[in-house]
Amino acid sequence: MSESTVLSALLNDKQIHHLLQSDTESLFVTHGDVWKFIKDYYSMNNTVPPAALVIDAFPDFIPENPTSLGATQHHLEQLRKEHLDRELRSALRNAATLIQDGQADAALQHLMNEVRNLNKEISVVKDINAVDTDSAVSYLKEMIDNRSRAHGVKTGIDQLDLCFPAGIRGGQLGIVMAYPSIGKSYISLYILAQAWKQGFTPMIVSLEMSEEEVRNRLYTILGKTRWSLRRLSSGDVDIEEFERWHHMTFDGKQPFYIISSDSFGGEVTPETIRAKMNQYKPDIVACDYMQLMSPNDSGNGSEVVRMKNLSRELKMLAMSEKIPILAISSATPTDASDMSSVPTLGQTAWSRQIAYDADFVLAMGRDLNDDVMQVVGRKNREGMLPDFLLQVDFDKGLFIYKAFDDV
Repeated sequence: MSESTVLSALLNDKQIHHLLQSDTESLFVTHGDVWKFIKDYYSMNNTVPPAALVIDAFPDFIPENPTSLGATQHHLEQLRKEHLDRELRSALRNAATLIQDGQADAALQHLMNEVRNLNKEISVVKDINAVDTDSAVSYLKEMIDNRSRAHGVKTGIDQLDLCFPAGIRGGQLGIVMAYPSIGKSYISLYILAQAWKQGFTPMIVSLEMSEEEVRNRLYTILGKTRWSLRRLSSGDVDIEEFERWHHMTFDGKQPFYIISSDSFGGEVTPETIRAKMNQYKPDIVACDYMQLMSPNDSGNGSEVVRMKNLSRELKMLAMSEKIPILAISSATPTDASDMSSVPTLGQTAWSRQIAYDADFVLAMGRDLNDDVMQVVGRKNREGMLPDFLLQVDFDKGLFIYKAFDDV
């Protein structure tokens, strides 16, 4: 399929929207100047130029016979597939050369960068017609067939679930934010534990704790006061009792994946997380935490720019994979002496873009020597903003609702 065929079909059926709704610049190598002329003409005149006008501008361009042409969309898809095949082969050859030179890490990074760029190039804008009955019915049938996932993840905290009537659903980006040592990582893991109990497969990417530390926290949550985090961490448990409980709790159940930074062997970016998502097929993902991650193109930008790009990329990752992502974020206090209050929406560390991209933002505050945590919704695109108290026992993994009047 030649570039000339696509442009000839375009001049014939005028269906330029197929080329405008995706990144087509890289598809046209030999005919890039012809495509730019057509696009610029359309931008100024809101119509595709006559074939004769294009021929006058580019005498070497000879449109193909209209009777032998298909639709623009058909030829464009063929050209896109050929481009993908060519670029992938080139990327693999370059990676093979790097491997032969003993640069395996560079080969892997090269492949990841090329795949990311190709994803951008071949993706197209998705649209639906709201009055298309067949499309709507087909969607609802799919939801009914997969009813167990239709309503998303319930958090297990009633006051929070009231504000998310459909649960935490695929494509959503949720931010859990607080100042240091408040409990944002623990409560995020608690939500994932509730997802696991509902039959979902969770995955948590922990960049500040080891896999074993996260696993011990998970056991305290699922153990319902049976286990002490301190004793698990020091190995002070009855091994036979623990083994019986473990078999009773986990045998025959779906996995719960815990990933640490050691699993990646380098910077953790949305693309490396996508690779783990493709490997394990989770239903919900938590990233702990954002300020330890890097955007796909880390570059040399400021921390604000890096966080802005990272936030957008995590949202796009959630949407493209149709999986909810909980991203844990630090907060920047206005007053350094006040580290116990609930941070506001504008106090997400390094970039407010994080809050803009999120579908919901949960902020938490707690006096460091107090076992009562306040949880406040700073943003929720789908319902009310929660505001409630939890009595927490981090050693036992308990999060219990507490009325404001009882404080």
